[in-house]
Amino acid sequence: MVEPSGAHGAAHPSFDGEKVLIVDDDPRGVFALGSALAVRGLTPLHAATGGDGIALLRKDSQIRAVLLDIALPDLDGYATTAGIRELDGGDTLPIIAVTFESSAADRAKCLAAGMDEHVPKPVDVDHLLRVLRTLMG
Repeated sequence: MVEPSGAHGAAHPSFDGEKVLIVDDDPRGVFALGSALAVRGLTPLHAATGGDGIALLRKDSQIRAVLLDIALPDLDGYATTAGIRELDGGDTLPIIAVTFESSAADRAKCLAAGMDEHVPKPVDVDHLLRVLRTLMG
């Protein structure tokens, strides 16, 4: 699910413990992605459903970005995005779709729904880190 970082020797963006919320119901994928992010200086948090993700965002204003699966058991990624955008500060929070739905049409649908970027699974960690650094500033 998470591809190893490239052998090109590219420098990784640096992070200093920023919190990133992973909203995904696949525990193996969450573990792999969370581990890859943690060793690069991010603090991954997890919610298994869209509703739980929104609730966690209400409680923790220090979350800097959301990595959001589209196929979730309660609210799908599109409904979850709408809920996040309604939160105080949710209109500027970076939301990145991280999903197996990887066609150009899927990407366009994610962006039209208010997500900031689309990263297909299996995740290229180096690419995801660059996207996070760009969106988190």
